[in-house]
Amino acid sequence: MFVLETIVLFLLVTCVTHYVVFRWKRQRLYALAEKLPGHEGFSIWESFFMILTVHRKDYITKVLTYIKDDAKITKIWLLKNLVIMTKDADFINKVFNSQHTIDKPELFYDAFLVKRGLIAINGEDQKVHRKIFTKSFTTKVLQTLPKIFDENSKRIVKLLESKVNCGEFEFTDYAGSYSFDTLGSSNLNYSEKDHFKSDLFYAFEKFSPIMVDILPYIVVGFTRKNLRYINIGKRIEEIFKVFDNYLNEVINNNRKSPCKDENKLIFSLLDPKNGFDEEDIRDEFITMILGAFETTTKIISSALMMLGIHQNAQHKLMQEIEEIFINGDDTTLTIDFLNKFQFMEAVIKETMRLFTVAPILARKASEEVEIDGYVIPKGTAFLLAIDAMHKDEKYWGKDANLFKPERFLETLAYPQAYAPFSGGRRMCIGFRYAMISMKIFFINFLRSYKVNCSSKFEELETEMTMTLNFVKGYKVSIERR
Repeated sequence: MFVLETIVLFLLVTCVTHYVVFRWKRQRLYALAEKLPGHEGFSIWESFFMILTVHRKDYITKVLTYIKDDAKITKIWLLKNLVIMTKDADFINKVFNSQHTIDKPELFYDAFLVKRGLIAINGEDQKVHRKIFTKSFTTKVLQTLPKIFDENSKRIVKLLESKVNCGEFEFTDYAGSYSFDTLGSSNLNYSEKDHFKSDLFYAFEKFSPIMVDILPYIVVGFTRKNLRYINIGKRIEEIFKVFDNYLNEVINNNRKSPCKDENKLIFSLLDPKNGFDEEDIRDEFITMILGAFETTTKIISSALMMLGIHQNAQHKLMQEIEEIFINGDDTTLTIDFLNKFQFMEAVIKETMRLFTVAPILARKASEEVEIDGYVIPKGTAFLLAIDAMHKDEKYWGKDANLFKPERFLETLAYPQAYAPFSGGRRMCIGFRYAMISMKIFFINFLRSYKVNCSSKFEELETEMTMTLNFVKGYKVSIERR
């Protein structure tokens, strides 16, 4: 009995000592955190309870409900992690542009399982990776892409003939095929094979939801290695097996290629002098495809639903296309030519405002920093509620929740309240690539088909995983023009 009591006492003293040391090392953090406005009802223990009980599709949404409408920022604790949430445009832009808030917080981005990819990598490595990526998205390189996008979009338009007057169907299947094909031919030097494409569709459809499934595990300290021993880890390994098989096919294909275009990203990744190891290559590869699938695919599909619901906007867009192409079909698609499609760009931008693919962005304070009069402790994570900012009536007026592309034909009252591609030094590097790709797709699609959608705008339901998705899918029907 004495031995048992001694062991219990020893463990108790050890735990108390560790806790006291833990608190002492973080006394500056607690002192500064005390001065930040927060939600009094959201304690460390409540966050632990939420992690255990809230369904994964509601996890992020639940956290965001604690943002106070009348406060610039709201402080909460996720276990031992201090988190500042905000939908304030000025504060968000200061976070974007501060040299001390460039990094991404491991607390959230470790869930992506691609730590060496541009989306999650930090510090000097991030600068090196971004510099290499930038070479593939310069204006000079982008000017060579319209022909590739034109060919791929026309192929999809032809495939869609089988869907004419056949009722509603899931459009992401076709938009995703276009996204994969354009990425493969423009930056991977690889033409997609059908069996790989179907496997990739399956993998990426599962990838975004599973990243939210594992978020509670990441918050409490699990790693991918730990997760292998439970069911969710086995699902992750199945997905990564698809990625690895596809990556090996792409690498083998390019190593045999006699022509190595240094402007294509795959050759930069494989170039030994750039110093990328196997993990770097794989994670950047997944990041590239994830960006194409989750961004271009979802925006194209969402925009077509909007045009199908709002026939007046579709009519206006067709008028613009017909007026610009008035001299015939032999117009060469160039960036300058695409810039003429102002209403089309407005439709795309309004779609991205209402249905922001990345509804939440996160940053981390790498040093103690003062923002808007608040002293933010080192290590603090920021949750930037971009989707909430995009729908805030303070910036967008009483019609903030309506589809109104015309608002982008005028000077925005609060341009800083629009950030679908993030901002600052970590702004999405492929935003111009995406816009060119989408415009060319819409030109070829809308010149061939009229799109319809039976869904009612006010009844559309979305859910938030790591990206925003329509609960009932992206269903449209088409008819010939």
